[in-house]
Amino acid sequence: MFGFFKRSRANTPRRAPNSAPDTRSTPPGTPRWPLELWRRPDLRADDPEYVAACLTPTFPEEPETRVLNDGYALNRIIEVAKFDGSTSPEMAEVVTELLADPRYTDLDALYSWLVPVYRGTKRELELIGQGLRSCPRKYALLDLAGTAMLRRGRSAEALYYWAHAVANAESVGKGPQASAYTFLIAVANTTGRRNAAKVFRARANQDDRPEMVLDDEHTYLVEKVFRQPTKAMRQVLDTLAQRISG
Repeated sequence: MFGFFKRSRANTPRRAPNSAPDTRSTPPGTPRWPLELWRRPDLRADDPEYVAACLTPTFPEEPETRVLNDGYALNRIIEVAKFDGSTSPEMAEVVTELLADPRYTDLDALYSWLVPVYRGTKRELELIGQGLRSCPRKYALLDLAGTAMLRRGRSAEALYYWAHAVANAESVGKGPQASAYTFLIAVANTTGRRNAAKVFRARANQDDRPEMVLDDEHTYLVEKVFRQPTKAMRQVLDTLAQRISG
């Protein structure tokens, strides 16, 4: 059913961490890193190449067997969240220490706690890019990248990352666990792609819930940022839905 979402094991082109993308020609399958894309956008949602950029496997995904709930890591995180807050400097310190521990190096789940500490800053995008480069499991990080771009008013980039997030999750049999589906449901409804929204909702086991499943803040942002969708954006949503349901 999900044969199209093959796990990408090919070597992906690498750039120096702070180099800018070549806006003259960026072939589909070339990773766009969040900070680079924010500084010098090379995704144009009115360009036919945008569809290929969103739907071509780009960020190699591998299964991850490690968990935070191992009796140590998550306990430390919960303790800090309880006494200092989940977005406190103390949280950043603890999670950074855990990432330096060989048991948790490149564990994507830790970034879900670290990235929100720096929400809205350059460091937020740096950390997401760091995780995408190093973590075996990437679909949750791609979701974080899409959400970060949504908050910055960048619809083309947000959809790009969410499309890759669900494709990556499907490639390792974790489709229903991809929270990016929640955003895609809202985007599809906002842009008038009702059939795509239905497919995304069913895949995320949300087919019995209201159309807009996000909280008020993110629902408002989706409706604002995607109020003028391009033909290419609609094509991304429709094609992605076809591949998922096919």
